[in-house]
Amino acid sequence: MVFNIESPAPIVYPTEIFKCNYESSVMLLYQTHPKILPSFQYESLDIAVLLTLELNRKLRVGLPCQIAKFINNYQVSERIKEDFFLVEYSPPMRKINLRSTFRLRTSYRYVVGGNFNIKDSLFVSEKDFMVQDISVTGIGILVPKTIGKKNNPLLNLEIGQEFKIQLRLKDVKSPDSEFKISTIVTIARKMMSYNEKCGFVGARFIELEALEQERLFQFIHDAQIHEIRSIKQI
Repeated sequence: MVFNIESPAPIVYPTEIFKCNYESSVMLLYQTHPKILPSFQYESLDIAVLLTLELNRKLRVGLPCQIAKFINNYQVSERIKEDFFLVEYSPPMRKINLRSTFRLRTSYRYVVGGNFNIKDSLFVSEKDFMVQDISVTGIGILVPKTIGKKNNPLLNLEIGQEFKIQLRLKDVKSPDSEFKISTIVTIARKMMSYNEKCGFVGARFIELEALEQERLFQFIHDAQIHEIRSIKQI
């Protein structure tokens, strides 16, 4: 489910289709994790799927739709109940650039760390900042307001400021999976008070190599597949 795909910060939630009625143009989708609540507001919604064509070519398409109803405790089988969305969709499908919308929240399984070099100062993850999410277009970092008794200088970053970063990404269940990304980013957005203890900084990649982008996309894709299987206990 891709919300606000044309916006600067699309929101992506992995899910699966349970049933589809082609005559009525409606489908039943599993509730996402974290859950989407009826109070959630959005401008657009696409159901995004990956099609396999001739010669094993891949095509990503989106189907515009809207949530018509939230259905909780639906009896899937004698012993299992699930929460669903009833979604109304509007053909035809259209080609979309879904890669730019994938945004992975880091976890204990799929870990992203690294360091920043800013004006000859080194900032290290888990001490000066934490990577909250990552996509093929950029990262979101949580910045503690203080380090010890001092204010965190990362909250002094300015919109448009550029600097070099080095990132380490790995699946902790796969020892050989670790790889590194070294690139330049620019600050795209900043919140001085994301919560009581942290601010938030969003940075956009501006010199990400094609090979690094492909490896990053595969890392995010694998993490999302793992999340879907964990939710459904496949």
